[in-house]
Amino acid sequence: MCQHKDELDRLDAEVFVIGFGARTSARAWLQQTCDLFPLLLDPERELYRTYGLKQSSLRSWNLRTIWFYVRRLLSGRKGRGIQGSSTQLGGDFIVDTDGILRLVYPSREATDRPPVTRLLAILRQLDKERV
Repeated sequence: MCQHKDELDRLDAEVFVIGFGARTSARAWLQQTCDLFPLLLDPERELYRTYGLKQSSLRSWNLRTIWFYVRRLLSGRKGRGIQGSSTQLGGDFIVDTDGILRLVYPSREATDRPPVTRLLAILRQLDKERV
C-alpha cells in the first residue's frame, strides 16, 4: 500500500492499520513495513470479533507462512520474534463514507491479503460513484 500512497490520497482514501499488540511492538512493526498510515490499537480484539476474524494455529503456521519468514531471513531481514498472538488472522476491509462495507476479506492464512490492484479498483469505482 505504501507504494500507492499518492493515489490513495488522490482518491481520498483513508488507510488505517489496526493491531492488537502493545504499542511499542506495533510501532516497530510499522517502521519495518510501512509507517505512512495511522495505527489504531485494539488490544481487546473487539474489531477482530466484530469483523469475524479468526484465530488458527494451523492456518497461521502452515508451510506457506513458514516459507515467507524463511525467505525474509535469507534476504537479510532480521525478525523481531513473535509479538503478541501468532495465531490471529488479519483481514482487509473497505468501508465507504456511508459506513457500507465494500470489501470484506478475512485472511485464510497469515500471509493472505487481496491484491493491491483489487483494492485500488474498488476505491476507483467508489470515487467515480461520488462524482
